[in-house]
Amino acid sequence: MKKFKIAAMSIGCTLALITFSLGFSMKTTSAGTTTVSPFPIGIFYPPEPAETSDAAYADIANMNATFVVGTNNVVSHASNERALQYAAAHGLKLLVHDFGLELKSELAVQTTVGDGWKARSDRSIGQTFASPASGTGWYIDHVALKVDKSTLSSNVKLKLCVYDSPSKVNTVGCDAVTGPVDNDLVEFQIAPNLNPTYASYTNIDANKTYYMELQTNSSKEGAFISVSPNDSYPGGQAYLNGVPQAKDLYFEIRFSQLASAYVQGGRTSDAYLDTLVGFYKSHPALLGYNLKDEPTVDMMVRLQEAQERFKANDPTHMVFANLLPSSAEGLFGFRPMSGEYVTPLKPLGQTFRTGPNMSSINTIQMYFDRSQMTNGEALTLTLWDSPAKTAKIAESTISSASTSWPQFSLSAAVNPNTSYYMELTHNGGGDQSVGWVVRTNTGEKWEKDGTAYVGGTSIDADFWFTINQNIIPQSYEDYVYRWVSKHPDVLVYDHYPFLESGATRNDYYENLEIIRRQSLLGKIDFWSYIQSVGITGTYRVPSKEEMRYQIYTNLAYGAKGYIYFTYWTPQNAVWNEPFHDGIILPDGTKNISYTWAREINGEVLKLGPALTSLTSQAVYHTGTIPNGSTALPASFFWQPMDNTQPAVIGYFVSGSGRKYVMVVNRDTVNSRTLTFALTPKPLAVTEISKTTGGEDATDYDSATGQLSASFAPGEGKLFTLPEGY
Repeated sequence: MKKFKIAAMSIGCTLALITFSLGFSMKTTSAGTTTVSPFPIGIFYPPEPAETSDAAYADIANMNATFVVGTNNVVSHASNERALQYAAAHGLKLLVHDFGLELKSELAVQTTVGDGWKARSDRSIGQTFASPASGTGWYIDHVALKVDKSTLSSNVKLKLCVYDSPSKVNTVGCDAVTGPVDNDLVEFQIAPNLNPTYASYTNIDANKTYYMELQTNSSKEGAFISVSPNDSYPGGQAYLNGVPQAKDLYFEIRFSQLASAYVQGGRTSDAYLDTLVGFYKSHPALLGYNLKDEPTVDMMVRLQEAQERFKANDPTHMVFANLLPSSAEGLFGFRPMSGEYVTPLKPLGQTFRTGPNMSSINTIQMYFDRSQMTNGEALTLTLWDSPAKTAKIAESTISSASTSWPQFSLSAAVNPNTSYYMELTHNGGGDQSVGWVVRTNTGEKWEKDGTAYVGGTSIDADFWFTINQNIIPQSYEDYVYRWVSKHPDVLVYDHYPFLESGATRNDYYENLEIIRRQSLLGKIDFWSYIQSVGITGTYRVPSKEEMRYQIYTNLAYGAKGYIYFTYWTPQNAVWNEPFHDGIILPDGTKNISYTWAREINGEVLKLGPALTSLTSQAVYHTGTIPNGSTALPASFFWQPMDNTQPAVIGYFVSGSGRKYVMVVNRDTVNSRTLTFALTPKPLAVTEISKTTGGEDATDYDSATGQLSASFAPGEGKLFTLPEGY
């Protein structure tokens, strides 16, 4: 399912560290375990700017959600400020998104204040400003001015027009705002894709001075427009009644191009990212920055650069990117890859940097055509301290391979956040050549903190390799691994299983297994998107039981958060995806699924303190075993009396070592009573209450070691064993 972007177009750790980054409060239990409160429950596609209100955000909070993923044209400073304002009022957090994180954009900003002018119908207030220094195809997306909201009376209109110069020969575009307003940052949409009312929009030239002018319909002095006390902006100056002044308006202008920020190896500039941090970092409702939806591998190094820039300036808030599902195509985004032959005279190498949680390198995979290895040929992979090869750390040799992506066993102790160099050499046997050893095309990168070497010389490319993995190149697991290796704050993905035909996607658990595995290996939490909308011709609207099933199966796999897709029902023919029946209907009323979500979320919020303190140990299935999953072994201590009943059994331990088991009824139609036998027999088994969060007694019989519980369709329950069991 495409995650539509913005405006009118779509272009295509540890627990302690993560909980701090997420902006939720933390507490320590009597057992010494750190937990997150409240449990992260998000909504995607919030109310659009025109529908952003106190009542709308009260509804989000009353659904027992805890955060909002910004989009649906809430993509500017002004619209985000309003969303943050209402989020804060209702105890919610916001992942802010911005148009410039999607499209090539630049900001012109003047934020010095200290003076001001009052708008009046016989008084024009203007400002000259400079367009971007270079490039073509620029347009002005919007202009925001700082206006004291208490001074803009009801039915008083402010109209802003942009002209080619103070002489106002040619109009670039106009927009009007009518009072009252609910925020001091007032935005005027100049581009027609956001505002079809004014059709005079046109492209603007680079490196040119333009002029904007504000007028009002009120003959009385009214709206107070913030102005600097002196000339603060080097690219222009303020005007009062057409006369230049040694002052500047407070303004924010976004210039954009109709091109992705990521074309031709690009990304959002550091200057733009720094401005966003300056806008938002001190807001109490900020959860973080919604960087990119569904990236491909070829973008990931640039996303890592942006992520690190955000974190350098704002280390206490998260950076968020959501991955594609396992059913998606084109995960790597590259043209066909290139390669090199390793020979006795041409070793192949790669520099790389260990992650923050990496203390050992047990294996390294490389990718080459194994049929090229003939009798007598051997390849040795050596781990060095650097390309200077001052200190050898470990090496491994293979003379044959069962796959074209073999593991070299190294068992080497390494330091976190440290650069190393590995080198592949040929022993001189056979035909003295093995290849291709696969790498990216020149100029295309997989590693931000490393590069490939051929014959001892660095090249602008990277060899395919993995550390402490055993995965197939260019598979979905390879895709997920590439992003986890970039050290995101949280691993997030979407997978929408319920098809309009009535079928359920058969790769649902395969996707979950890969996400869980890479989350654990990367030592980062994972979140999942939950399908809550239909698309005519593709996806059905999930029932209450199917929504519950998605949430509890994710929790059984160790998910530490989830997000509804979608909250507001999108109505955008541009995306050619006819959405219907989201949680909030197109007319703004609540669908029945709002009540379902509120009920399920309420349960999860009570389970949350326990869930966020647990680490997944294993996940098993009973009944018919889904693709990619693991059948419950006979040796496991928690055994069903009837192994044919469809269930998911998630096994967890807390920081103190206490054991927990989550059981989910995999049947989305029928309620089931499941009976389990425990070996050895514990003294007691309790259930974490969905109404209090405390431990409730169960019908467990310590004499027989048996426990029975009733499960609604798709329902999960969390049980715990005594300390020391």
